[in-house]
Amino acid sequence: MARSLEEALTSGKFLVAASLDPPKGTDLRHLGKLIKELKGEVDVLGISDNPCAVMYMSPWAVCRLALEQGVEPIMHLTCRDRNRLALQSDLLAAASIGIKNILCVSGDHVKFGDHPDARPSHDIDSVHLLEAARALATGKDMVGNPLAGSPAFCLGATANPEADPLEPQLIKVDKKIKAGASFLVTHPVFNIENLKRFMEHVRQSNIKVLAGVRLLLPEEAPKYRDGTYPGLFVPDDVLEEIDGADTGTCVEIAGSLLKEIKSANLCDGIHITAPGHEEMILDLF
Repeated sequence: MARSLEEALTSGKFLVAASLDPPKGTDLRHLGKLIKELKGEVDVLGISDNPCAVMYMSPWAVCRLALEQGVEPIMHLTCRDRNRLALQSDLLAAASIGIKNILCVSGDHVKFGDHPDARPSHDIDSVHLLEAARALATGKDMVGNPLAGSPAFCLGATANPEADPLEPQLIKVDKKIKAGASFLVTHPVFNIENLKRFMEHVRQSNIKVLAGVRLLLPEEAPKYRDGTYPGLFVPDDVLEEIDGADTGTCVEIAGSLLKEIKSANLCDGIHITAPGHEEMILDLF
């Protein structure tokens, strides 16, 4: 069985995490195969929760599949789709089936997704969700009611080193740390200097940071330019580099960034995303 994320974060080892999207449907065979291939090559798998407001299977089911195969999962939990009652219920349910690692996410607006007529909840944001999860771990719900059994969580949050200006992002990060986050997963990084500037601030705390590395492919370049992917700030020079490039070149670009982040010893690990192309994740090493 994989060691816990909490143990891995304090081990001093450079961690490798990869992100998987649940299926849009009930067929888990492809994901089961991917998890087997990634087992032993990555330390932990992040399982997304309706990313970019696109409807997929709930992440807890894929987290349970990962646990059954001996892989440590991080369940993403998005505030956009649930009020505080449902969020707390899902946290307790996740804990009851062995899911301990939670990435608290506010969530992209529904206008970016495949159900634009959906009504977002946004009852609470990721900071309040961290506080709620921390309260549950002490044996009480958000309003102080006692629980019959309390969960144990390793809580994480997101951050964006590529944000411009960066200062508002750092203020939000500080709030997330104060609310109980013990690790951060960043949005994809493309400029190593931006990551250095971000880490200079974050290193003032003891929080662990997994820097995002995303595989970019030329057929998706228009979406990188038009804002289809909120929070994904791809520099023009990177877009020019992938325009017309073959798949092998794109893999080399992402792989080189991964190695640069690791060799610079800037953070505690990396978090790889390759939406729709997860079978290529291992090619980046």
